[in-house]
Amino acid sequence: MESFEIFVRSPFGKYHGKIQLKRDAGLVEGTLNFLTFSSDFTGAADGDSLSFKGSMVTPVGRIDYDARAVIEGAAITGSAQTRLGVISFSSKEGR
Repeated sequence: MESFEIFVRSPFGKYHGKIQLKRDAGLVEGTLNFLTFSSDFTGAADGDSLSFKGSMVTPVGRIDYDARAVIEGAAITGSAQTRLGVISFSSKEGR
């Protein structure tokens, strides 16, 4: 299991979070957490490139997301398309 502390940038602000994932035989599965919300996701892994989908239940309703990410060493960077706009995330604060 790989684990990354992340910075999440949404249309509503910047938050700390965590993403945990497992890659195996071209598949990826894991959990995304930020604020008080948690979401399981599944998708595909092509080396260090990931694509995954999930859904998070929030006070403004269920938010489905379609994400892409890249793992570089001990860092992850990616973005997710949602009905509320793009949410980006990175284990590097400046991104």
